[in-house]
Amino acid sequence: MATARRRMRAGPTVAGYSLIELVIFIVVIGILGVGLMSAFSGALLGATEPERITRATVLAQERMELILGRREAAGFAAFTAFTFDPSCTNVPAGYTITSNLATDWNGDTGYKVVTVSVAGAGTAQLSVLTGDY
Repeated sequence: MATARRRMRAGPTVAGYSLIELVIFIVVIGILGVGLMSAFSGALLGATEPERITRATVLAQERMELILGRREAAGFAAFTAFTFDPSCTNVPAGYTITSNLATDWNGDTGYKVVTVSVAGAGTAQLSVLTGDY
């Protein structure tokens, strides 16, 4: 009978977490959160570089469109090193745009290679092969 009373008093064992375990869990999660936040903030500081490259690429594309428009208007024969670049675009501060015209492509004078380079805060280079068609 004494064993029956002990069983009744002891009751079922309760499974769960103690207060100390919960506090340790919250501290560990907090430390991990601080580490992740510092990693993300460091990544955001370098986020301006893609913007600069995109800006340089857009500037190169704008100049290339003007050059190819001039080639379309003047024709292939009048598209020479002296007449190919309109140089009329406004260049933002911190950027320089240069363009080059190669009058042959691998020895073939029926093709010309136009290269536009942008340097400054961001860099980009575009090349186009145009033919006598």
